[in-house]
Amino acid sequence: MHKYILFISCLFSSLFFAQSKVDSLDYYRDKNELIKALNYAKTKSESHLKNKKFKEYCEICIRKAQIYGTLNDHDKSLKTLFNALSIAEKNKIKKKTEIIEQIGTRYSIVNDTIRAFKYYYKAKKIGMHEKDTLALIHVYHNLFRLHTAKKLDSSYYYLEKKVKLDKTVNSVSGLCFSYNNYFAYYTLKDDYETAIKYLDSSYTLALKHNIKKSIISSLSNYGYYYMVYQKDFKKGAETYEKIKTDFKDDLNTSDYLDLYLNLVYAYEQMGDYKRANLNSTMAFETNQKLNNENLSDKIREIETKYNIEKVENEFKEKAHQLEEKQSRNRKIIFIFVALFGFSLILFYFFYQNLQLKQRNKIKEIDSEIQENIINASIDGQEIERKKLAEVLHDNISALLSSAGLHLSAFLVGQKENVPEEISKARSLLKEAHDKVRDLSHELIPPVLAKLGLYHAVQDMCEKNSNSMIQFSFTNKGLKMKRYQEDFELKVFFILTELVNNIVKHSQATNGEISIEEKNQTLHIKIIDNGKGFDTAKPLQNDGFGLTQIKARIKNLKGKILLQSATNEGTKISITLPIVER
Repeated sequence: MHKYILFISCLFSSLFFAQSKVDSLDYYRDKNELIKALNYAKTKSESHLKNKKFKEYCEICIRKAQIYGTLNDHDKSLKTLFNALSIAEKNKIKKKTEIIEQIGTRYSIVNDTIRAFKYYYKAKKIGMHEKDTLALIHVYHNLFRLHTAKKLDSSYYYLEKKVKLDKTVNSVSGLCFSYNNYFAYYTLKDDYETAIKYLDSSYTLALKHNIKKSIISSLSNYGYYYMVYQKDFKKGAETYEKIKTDFKDDLNTSDYLDLYLNLVYAYEQMGDYKRANLNSTMAFETNQKLNNENLSDKIREIETKYNIEKVENEFKEKAHQLEEKQSRNRKIIFIFVALFGFSLILFYFFYQNLQLKQRNKIKEIDSEIQENIINASIDGQEIERKKLAEVLHDNISALLSSAGLHLSAFLVGQKENVPEEISKARSLLKEAHDKVRDLSHELIPPVLAKLGLYHAVQDMCEKNSNSMIQFSFTNKGLKMKRYQEDFELKVFFILTELVNNIVKHSQATNGEISIEEKNQTLHIKIIDNGKGFDTAKPLQNDGFGLTQIKARIKNLKGKILLQSATNEGTKISITLPIVER
């Protein structure tokens, strides 16, 4: 446990902080008067934005975001930074690197490492383009820190980059921290000889320029080196005691806790349990104090957030009232203008709607007329079919049969001397009779008239089946059922035309027809495995035509659903209310 604390301390004790200008914002921050600091930042940022001082606006936003970060309000911090980034990009301000680096830092603090890496890499790219050396120092340091935490080999690359820039800007404190980071890096690699050389450089440079933070960090790392690598716990303890004595005014409660824990570990290893227990007691008390301080900080943070929200809400309320007062007259004018405009729009839409209704009504009437024409035409065809079939069957066929019988009776007494002309006339009469009969059957199938819809459809499937296509028929409850004659005739001719379409156009090898009676409704399905077609495109040269079939079904108060796709066959579903005899 103690070694872990020692190592993390040496790794992250080298955070590099930017120098900022001393103004009222820093004054309020130093006094922990964060509400005043934020109010000052808000006033200054609005002034900079109004006067188009975009660079100064971005700078104040970065510091404002840091205050929100101090309060652990990372949502507002990120919102402030993204707003500043938008202004910087829009106005081409060379502050983007620092803003994006700060965004990465916010994500790093909340342990969103993926986004942190994303924005650090983006900041690096822009910083190199803009040659923003100071911002790049921060970026390289943070990339080193994250790569080291994730144990990635490229951490050394970014450490080298940072040191090079530290030397470019002659940053002594930056070099001190970087040398400490070298110590951490080589310690991770178990290369203690190289590590101690960098630690010596850091300590010497810090002493020369009296950089207390770096001196404390270096001494702490010396203590770690003595105890972990040299196993010289006495020297380690002396080092930590030196920090405690010489820098008592520069240490915070958390620093004291780490010192006491390290001293406990050192004295335990030396067998000096009295001092170990004494430091253990001090560590316990310091930890209690730290917990109390953290609790007080949390309470103070909550109170500050509440006060900030209260001030912001009051500000928003006053701004809202002022805006209402200034816009009252404009609203009245706007209302009149809006009412006038709305009236014009309403009139326009009313007129368009009226026109549309008229067009739709005309279209509906035209559609109904077309359907009535189609149905009247088909009804006329069926009536003519029926009449013609009756005339052919009852009159012409009967006359031809009678003429044939008379010739047969005449030929009974002429067995040996039959005139050739009479035989030919008899043969021609028989052929005419057969053709008239066949034509009559084609016009009105006798199976339909005598046996009903079931037998007629079954007969149609058998007649259309051949070596190229096979039709099958299934039904439920139709064998002995008869319907109104005109209804059966119309259904049969609809099915006939659909079967003809399959035979002529589909290139199918199988066709299925099924009819089922359910709840006084006929449910008909016609399926084929042919080439299908795109239902979105109109069909050409379709004979009876789907349009006419749909009109016929609509006239029967039925419905049709057509499903088809290219190379996937066709399925047609028809529902018709039954007309009983």
